[in-house]
Amino acid sequence: MLKRLASLLRNYRQNVSEIDHQLSSTDSEDDDEIGSSTTIEETRRSPPIITWKLVQPVSQIQHALSDSPFANLPIEILIQIFRLLSVHDLGNISLVCCYFKVIADQDDIWRSKCNPLNEIQSKSFKQIYMNWIYGKYLRSRELKKLNDEYREPKRHISHLLNTCRCSSEYFFRAKDKAHVLSIPGFVQHPNSSLDMTIELSVDIDRTVIALIALLEKTSGLITNWWRPTIVEQMIMRYYRFMKLKASYPNERLVPTLDIEIVWQTHLLRPEMYRGDCLRLFHRVIDHSLLIDNIEENLKEQAFVNTCRLYEERFGEPYCPLPVNKEEDEARSTYRYSLLNYIECPIPAYSYWDDTWFRFTDELPNNYENPFSFVVEDIILDSHWFELYRTDMYGVGLKIIAYNPQEQQIAFRSAMKKLRKSYERFLYIAAKYSTMNGYDFIHPTYAIDIAWHSHMQEPLKYADDCNRLIGFVMNHVPWLSTKTTDQIIESYEKINEIWKTEFDRDMKTDHLG
Repeated sequence: MLKRLASLLRNYRQNVSEIDHQLSSTDSEDDDEIGSSTTIEETRRSPPIITWKLVQPVSQIQHALSDSPFANLPIEILIQIFRLLSVHDLGNISLVCCYFKVIADQDDIWRSKCNPLNEIQSKSFKQIYMNWIYGKYLRSRELKKLNDEYREPKRHISHLLNTCRCSSEYFFRAKDKAHVLSIPGFVQHPNSSLDMTIELSVDIDRTVIALIALLEKTSGLITNWWRPTIVEQMIMRYYRFMKLKASYPNERLVPTLDIEIVWQTHLLRPEMYRGDCLRLFHRVIDHSLLIDNIEENLKEQAFVNTCRLYEERFGEPYCPLPVNKEEDEARSTYRYSLLNYIECPIPAYSYWDDTWFRFTDELPNNYENPFSFVVEDIILDSHWFELYRTDMYGVGLKIIAYNPQEQQIAFRSAMKKLRKSYERFLYIAAKYSTMNGYDFIHPTYAIDIAWHSHMQEPLKYADDCNRLIGFVMNHVPWLSTKTTDQIIESYEKINEIWKTEFDRDMKTDHLG
């Protein structure tokens, strides 16, 4: 039966290719229109009018398949088969006949393919899906423009554009000297001690080092993957890897570096990550940059098992195994430029960084991105490291010591101050809500690296947020809907609150 279905699909490939070519021509015209426009709003169009309901009587539709083996197959079985198809294949199969078109439009098929958040539930799931895809399309256009701005020569932004959306019940009162506690998760005010007054479930110190190492490593590989066709292949591999993670929850699976890059973009958007995981995999897939010594010793075999499972499931190689196994087998230290070239213990990585997948110049026909992020999110995230590095050299976390022993003491002291700044950030996020209609809190680069580290373990991050501040604090990078002046104004308001609460400037808080 499935072979017959595949045969029917092949017969209509040519028609679909012609339609795809027409759509591509239209998209090219749209891109030309974007280049000539002056504002994002001028390029917005109304959502496309989607029509898919057929008016033929069911009896006539069924009669058309009287000589087909599908005529006697219950519609419930066909729906279950169609649910396994990608959106691209559903579009193809809808061209086979009216009967298949009716089945392909069933709501149960589209339920798992769309993100129904903030949508009117009276709409069909296919309409919700179309609106969601259209929203991703608009976001992609906006981020392309933002990406072009960040690629301008000598461009430097002195503040970070990563943002935190707050939904606390408390409101800002400019004259408050907030030593009277109103946050249930904070037993003490952050200024009551030089040490952290709260406990986090994530090892921030080790994760910060692992994350900086990952950022430096991926920054050196940008020229290898910084093209949309390559990023789309990375997204496809990430989707397949996450399918394996969902299918084998007790198996130790090792992501390659290209998959880890996409995973980072997803993790740094907690609300999006949770929603996508529940919709696609029915549970939140956990993650950590850290593994213990036992897991490190078993990592090579785990990678071999990952390669085997991936090839069995998807019919193509996962990634070539390393040829030379003698390279730096016992590395224990590494010089990190962002920490003033200090020597630090290297945490054991949870990803596989000794190999690099070989991408093709053309995108496979079966590509789909079922996630809520777009290609431009991944490309823009690579800018964050450059902005962070520039700012940290000028302002941030520098450890200057004259011998290794003093250097380690200075490093521990710097991490203690960084944790304290992040604690204050969590306190501010919990206590203060919307300010003049702009409900975002901007961290400094130093605080943001701690925040990124906390989000590396999504289950622990959610538990900590709910326990400490009462809601899961979302992270919204690259806010393209706000102007630079609006962001600067918001940042200044946050700094004013920071000084009121903690008697110090937010920009230099992590310096002690």
